[in-house]
This record gives sequence, C-alpha cells and structure tokens, in this order.
Amino acid sequence: FISIAAEYFLETENMINADEFLLGPYDWGIYDVLVLLRSFPYGGMESPCLTFVTPTLLAGDKSLADVVAHEISHSWTGNLVTNRNPEHFWLNEGHTVFIERKIIGRMYGQKQLEFQAIGGWTGQVETVNVLGNSNPYTCLVIKNDGQIDPDDAFSRIPYEKGFSLLWYLQTIFGDEKFEGFLKAYIQHFSYKAITV
Repeated sequence: FISIAAEYFLETENMINADEFLLGPYDWGIYDVLVLLRSFPYGGMESPCLTFVTPTLLAGDKSLADVVAHEISHSWTGNLVTNRNPEHFWLNEGHTVFIERKIIGRMYGQKQLEFQAIGGWTGQVETVNVLGNSNPYTCLVIKNDGQIDPDDAFSRIPYEKGFSLLWYLQTIFGDEKFEGFLKAYIQHFSYKAITV
C-alpha cells in the first residue's frame, strides 16, 4: 500500500516547484502526504507541512492526484495568507483552485488546465441552478451577521467563482503581470510571526 501511494503521488515535488515558481519559496520546511482511512470525509485537507488525503484518491490512473496540487497550494493561499473570517472563504479556495490549475497547466499543458476549468464552471452553474440565482450562498462574499452556519454556506461557489474572478483578471492583465501580482499578494499579506 505504501509503495502504491508513493508511486501515485510521485509528482508532488514537481507541484511544489511549480508553486514556488508562481508564489515564492515554500516556508514550511518539510511536506508530507498522509493517506488516511477510507472514512476520512474529504479528498484532502492541508495543514502546514502535511496534507491528509483519502485512499479513494488512489484510483490507479493518477487521475485524482491533482487534489495534492490543490492542498500544496494551500501552503501559500490558506496557511501563509488566509481569510479574515468565513465571509471571505473564497480568498483561500478561489486562489487555491486558480494556483492548482496553473500548476496543472505547467505540468500537463494548457488544454488540461482548460478542461478542468470547464468542469469547474459547469459545477458552479449546477450549484447556482440548485440553490437559485437569488440565494445569498451563490455570492462570492457571503455576508454573515452571525446567524449563518458557515457549513450551510459551503459549496463549490467560493472555489469556482473565486477561480473565475481570478481567471478573468488574468485575461485582462496577462499571465506575466498577473503572476507577478500573485507573488506580491503572497509576500505582502503572508503571515508574519509575532515576536513578544
């Protein structure tokens, strides 16, 4: 089992290198992937230095390995720079999906990036159709006066609408300028250790 997981996630270092090219150095030292029991309820969950993944990702053809690209990207957009509160959850997930897809594009080509973006767009449209156009949970920023359980507002929207906004901005400013912005965003807003 260990050798299967190691083979499946063999591209992890290349994903980290692509992230570093886009966002700057990996500040957390070591990076490990821990495959948990089948009862783990998420595809993956990041924390500094370690990503937890479900064994259901080990599909045999590496088709789900990009979940690790998403979780690695959280090392920058989620762990170094994070949202102030659940209203701005999209800052973590929208940026992370955007970076994940940039990594996929660098590693497997632009067509693969675009294919994933189409799937994300389709999922976003389906979510809006299910919730309804006027549902506040379809907004990028969900105003929470303390009466909303953040779990109730959880959907594909912050992931895909956030990605769509960033993709749109990149089309306006161009890849090179927008990638420069991303690196500056991380450097400017990254967590700084407070010394007492």
